[in-house]
Amino acid sequence: MAHGRKAETPAKGKARPVIPAAMLPLEGITEVQAGDGIYLQRNDAMFTGMKHSQGEFSDFFLALRDEGKLFGHRCPECRHLIVPPFMRRCPACNFVEMKKEYVRDTGFMAASPVITVFAPSRFKGQEPFGTGRVFLEAEDGKLSDTAMLVRVRTTTGTIRPGIYKKATPVKIAFCDSRRGEMLDIFAVPQSELTPKQLARSPLLESEIEWGKLSEMEFGKPTLQLQKTLREVKAHFGKLAKLIAKSPRATANLANWRRTVAVRTGGGTFSLVFGQGKLGVRDGGVQGAQLVVAIRDPAILLAWLRECVSPGGDGSKSPALTDLVIEGTLVLDRPELETITRLDRVPRSLRRDNVVRPPVASAQK
Repeated sequence: MAHGRKAETPAKGKARPVIPAAMLPLEGITEVQAGDGIYLQRNDAMFTGMKHSQGEFSDFFLALRDEGKLFGHRCPECRHLIVPPFMRRCPACNFVEMKKEYVRDTGFMAASPVITVFAPSRFKGQEPFGTGRVFLEAEDGKLSDTAMLVRVRTTTGTIRPGIYKKATPVKIAFCDSRRGEMLDIFAVPQSELTPKQLARSPLLESEIEWGKLSEMEFGKPTLQLQKTLREVKAHFGKLAKLIAKSPRATANLANWRRTVAVRTGGGTFSLVFGQGKLGVRDGGVQGAQLVVAIRDPAILLAWLRECVSPGGDGSKSPALTDLVIEGTLVLDRPELETITRLDRVPRSLRRDNVVRPPVASAQK
């Protein structure tokens, strides 16, 4: 048993429901304006509860949960090694019974992983996350013949393009609290770990330092970057006043409390969300629930100009969510809701006529 760990068992009276309370719709009927009149819309729910067995794969998941180890099945004749052990008999060797074989927790990416930004409701609050396949090393140093599907993470903020590629060396780490499922483990680039962490097996999640945005050094801010940052803070101040005048924009930020530190190449400031309002503060805030980093504050300024004066300088600014997807705006943890809520604000301001497009002058 790794570290003498017991199977995760909810305390009596504290079991968590499969469907979180935050996902349950509030009872009520609302009015919706349609093209031919007003429709009534009623909140309702429909779901099916179920249980399913891990069956013959249970031994693999028990090893993850209780031993902190990984194993596969190897054919004694053709020496084909599969990880995870999704077959018990080798189809290429007249279905001879395959043998259990433990493997190392190190290996290589089979290809660049897929990054999921807009996830099903089951994974709400985990996005963005990456999923890829890893060839693991056997005890003889050779790679498995199949690649295991696993979540991939990075210690340098949220997952984004460029962290992984084909053949990136990785190490499998284990969650401290494990239940017996694939989400009990994840891959981390070996380049982000210390020699001591690489040698440790199993390596636990709590033994890794996460959200190391401090490594994103921007250097000494130039006068131009500092000037741009002052404009960014001023525009966020304008945006805060406009949000207060817009019922829809206020609703976008309702029931959301966050203090967000924003690091840029021109300096740091903070955004405070609470009671449907937005506040702007100079400098960082200790204990911020989210830290975001962007090298060029002018990118934020372009988005803000579109918010407070549609059309901005005539160029089309990408959505903040797009900036996260492409890795321009980096978050210190997988928590995208603050960004998606902010992205809804510009449209809400326009719909409430708080910010109106400029009226074209009549041609002479």
